[in-house]
Amino acid sequence: MNSKPTYTEIPPTSDLDYWQLKSNKDKLRTYVPKDKELHLKLKREAWAKIQARLPVSLRSKINYSDTSNMHLRGKSI
Repeated sequence: MNSKPTYTEIPPTSDLDYWQLKSNKDKLRTYVPKDKELHLKLKREAWAKIQARLPVSLRSKINYSDTSNMHLRGKSI
């Protein structure tokens, strides 16, 4: 039985159930999440936790809730 783990945070790159290793002709390795929607969800949750710990005046203007791209107070980055 091949069951997938349930992720509550972005795992280290050693977790090849989550990450896919890609290499290019220069032998550079890039880790790409296999499930991009899950990765974006975990990224948004992590960012919200980080921002919640900061004073309001120091919170970032970056909004990860938009899945198409990041926005800076209504202006595309």
